Amino acid sequence: MQAPSGLYQRSAQWVIGSQRRAGLYLSAATALLDAREAAGVAVTEEDRLGDTFAHKANHSTAHKWTCVAWRQAIASSTAATVVCGDRKLGREHYKQFCASYVPDIVTTAGADGERPEIHEIKNYSCFVHASTAHPACTTLSGHKYGFGNTSERLKHRVLGTRQRGLQAQGKFDHASGAGYVAHHPGDYVDAIKNKKATVQLLVHETLGGMCPFSARRLRRLARDAATNGCDATDYTLSSTARSFVSFYAQRISSAIVMNGARSILDSISRARGDLRRSQLGA
Repeated sequence: MQAPSGLYQRSAQWVIGSQRRAGLYLSAATALLDAREAAGVAVTEEDRLGDTFAHKANHSTAHKWTCVAWRQAIASSTAATVVCGDRKLGREHYKQFCASYVPDIVTTAGADGERPEIHEIKNYSCFVHASTAHPACTTLSGHKYGFGNTSERLKHRVLGTRQRGLQAQGKFDHASGAGYVAHHPGDYVDAIKNKKATVQLLVHETLGGMCPFSARRLRRLARDAATNGCDATDYTLSSTARSFVSFYAQRISSAIVMNGARSILDSISRARGDLRRSQLGA
């Protein structure tokens, strides 16, 4: 099946991706979950909606292709060299940019002596439990506003924070802005503090959305591409998008949703094999 982005997707992945985004039960897991129920195993709505399979799935593929889509967008907006980081090479390989963490995407300094720029891509699930671990100064507020379960705690983890207030003031209160926040260096402390690099945190959620800052960043890249005149994007690759923002937004969202759907299908397949083995063992 050809998606609006122009990319051909397997029908099974397309169905899973569409069902997840629409909040429907996963048809690919129906037979498996019915068999589990018949065997006396409790099946929850979380299982039917696919959240259980999604949380057990491999997320590295979706992250990799999301990084590739962002790298293409960034490279189309600048004449500088843009490279994707490789965690297999380790921090030592990228210490000229950041010695404390392996970056996802690095834009090297241009001839005009600009500072290097790092883009860190995160793709997290918006579905959490009340017991989900998060820093004490952050909240899980996804039931109130978009990215409430992901963006704040990722900013704390990646970018770090200065100390705010005193311990005697007690826990930080988001409503009043009063309270204590402990200093936290963050993953990119070396890039920010020592290398003086610009670090851009681009947060996405597994249903394909991007946080407001990521959307603004994509629009900024579009303006840079127009100003610098270096956009070599072939817009005919998409059957619907004819502008920078819509084209790369499609590519990024498709990478997240379709590769996430593929990982869910793999997770369902593994669960099906586990069920067969348990039945044979019985």
